[in-house]
Amino acid sequence: MASDLLKAYEGYHGLVIAGTGLGHTSTTLIQPLKHIVDSGTLVIMTTQCMNGRVCDRVYDTGRDLLDAGVIEGGDMLPEVALVKLMWVLGNEKDKKKAAR
Repeated sequence: MASDLLKAYEGYHGLVIAGTGLGHTSTTLIQPLKHIVDSGTLVIMTTQCMNGRVCDRVYDTGRDLLDAGVIEGGDMLPEVALVKLMWVLGNEKDKKKAAR
């Protein structure tokens, strides 16, 4: 995925990314994701795998994503994370509190 594609999501309240394996992306996406997070967007990382959970503490890329403010989606499928994110954004006034 080209990092320029993330510009289309600037200003969104939330974004779900379906990463690879343990929930990783290309390293070229880390800075654009940090920019989106810093602008107030909740970014949830899920995985494309059918089983297992996101664990961004195993490899450098994952730790960089966590440092950028990306939230681990645990064992949620991307579609489940999206529905839960929509519910939180529609019902919680404080988005940062909702992310905890």
